[in-house]
Amino acid sequence: MGIIEKRLSEAGYQMLGINESIEELILTTLQTKNTRYLKAIPFLIYKHKPDLKEIIEKTKNKELLSSILEITRKLFLEFDIKIDIPRLHTETKEKLSFNEFKDEFELQLRNKPELLIDKQKIYEERNLQMWLSKLFTKKEKEIIQKILEEKSLDKTEYEYYSRKTRKKLNSIIGLEDFAKMLYSKKVEKDF
Repeated sequence: MGIIEKRLSEAGYQMLGINESIEELILTTLQTKNTRYLKAIPFLIYKHKPDLKEIIEKTKNKELLSSILEITRKLFLEFDIKIDIPRLHTETKEKLSFNEFKDEFELQLRNKPELLIDKQKIYEERNLQMWLSKLFTKKEKEIIQKILEEKSLDKTEYEYYSRKTRKKLNSIIGLEDFAKMLYSKKVEKDF
C-alpha cells in the first residue's frame, strides 16, 4: 500500500492516517494527479470539512482543484449535502468524469466505517448501556439520556429523577472506592 493510500485510509476513506492535517492530505493528493486518488477528495471534504480556502491558496494545481470542486458542488447538490464549496473562477482544461466521482462517492457513503476509533466508540456505548441497564430502569435511562443531551425534564421526570435516579447516582459515587477494594479481594469458597 502506497503512502497516499495509507493516509487516505487513515482519514476514513475506504480505498486507501493521518499524521498531518486534512488540508495537507488533500494538497498531497492533488499533486499526484492520479484520478484514483483524486476521487477521494469530495468524500474527504464531506467527512472532514477542511479549510478549502487554505487549500486554494496553497495549491499549485488550481485548474485541477477547480474541476474537483465543481464536481464536489454537483455531488453535494445531488445528495442534498449542505456544505458550501467555493468557486475558483479558473478556466479549466481538466476533463474529469462526474460519473466516476459520483460512483466512488456513493460507494464511500455506503461503506460502514471500519476505523478502530469508530469500533471502540461503538463498543464503549454498548458497555455503557449494559451497565446502565443493570442499575437503572428504562425510564431512568431515558431521563439520564435527556440530562446528557441537556434537555429539560418535565415535572414528573424531575420528581422521579430527584426521588430515585439521583440517589442511585450518589450511591454509585460514594461506593466507588469501596467497590474497587472489595472487587480486588480474593473470594474464598466454603463448599
